[in-house]
Amino acid sequence: MTLVLQWVALAVCVACTAWRLPTAIHGRNRSLFWAFLMVAVSVALSIPVIYLPVDGVLGGVNLANVVLRLSLFAVFFLLAAKVAAAYNAPAARAFIRGPVGLAVLIACSAGILVTYAMSDLRGSSPGLSGFTDEPAVVAYMWIGRLYPAYAAAALVPATARAALSRRPAIDRAAAFFMCLGFTCVCVTLVVQMSSNDDSTLMGALSFGAVLSVAAGLVLVWVSCFRGTMKE
Repeated sequence: MTLVLQWVALAVCVACTAWRLPTAIHGRNRSLFWAFLMVAVSVALSIPVIYLPVDGVLGGVNLANVVLRLSLFAVFFLLAAKVAAAYNAPAARAFIRGPVGLAVLIACSAGILVTYAMSDLRGSSPGLSGFTDEPAVVAYMWIGRLYPAYAAAALVPATARAALSRRPAIDRAAAFFMCLGFTCVCVTLVVQMSSNDDSTLMGALSFGAVLSVAAGLVLVWVSCFRGTMKE
């Protein structure tokens, strides 16, 4: 099931990246294009058949996992601020782009690099599943989910309010899917911190979150397109 979700999520992300390419070429909303591209890279590197050869080229020391984690950090930094602005949530934007948000981003990025350097990760292992008995790797994986959960938590209230508002149905549906996706991201951190860290559940939550947020963004575009057509 997880592998199916991974490939579906990758296909959706690649399609969304291609969809945003023409506008990015013309200089419009380039950050959204880069966000989709980095999500596509992150999802691709979560799939063993892609991860193993890529990491092999990088030396077979799981450096590809560092690329995956830092790409996700960049995605949430770029995308979360856009979503906060779209839903008129200055407090959420401040949590992400303000001093506290920047401090959390820098601390988590440094934490990823430090814990990676402290770990013995010789031998490519997708998801670092072969190294979960190392304390430094456990810390690395926990830090890897901390910043995305922080940024997602800042957006849950704003998207929930929009989903329950009197907006048009398509706008409420878009907000609902994004709220669902951001909630799933938060839940992954809770699951990882618990004693019931199930890889299948984590995969379903992680890639379900990708699909939900992507669906929400597509619905936002459809809503904007319909508005333009009516004009």
